[in-house]
Amino acid sequence: MVAVVGSRVEADIIAGMLRDNGIAASVSSDDAGGLQPALQAQGVRVLVGEQDAVAAAQLLTEVEPSAAATRQPRGLARWALRRLGGTTDR
Repeated sequence: MVAVVGSRVEADIIAGMLRDNGIAASVSSDDAGGLQPALQAQGVRVLVGEQDAVAAAQLLTEVEPSAAATRQPRGLARWALRRLGGTTDR
């Protein structure tokens, strides 16, 4: 397991980023197959193979911007905006 996040959407974004970088990843959640999203409060897990755990953790660390205080989207939101052609400039 490389991450536990609050929603399936965020987990899917992380898994997609990892896959785009050559790391096999899957999403695991106990939310009745998506029918009971309230059960996601327990957290949604992003899973990678043991051989990819270090590379995946490093990649996720690189996504977080180094600036501590910005008004711009951070972390995966920032990555998603860039990936979708949006901007992070304000």
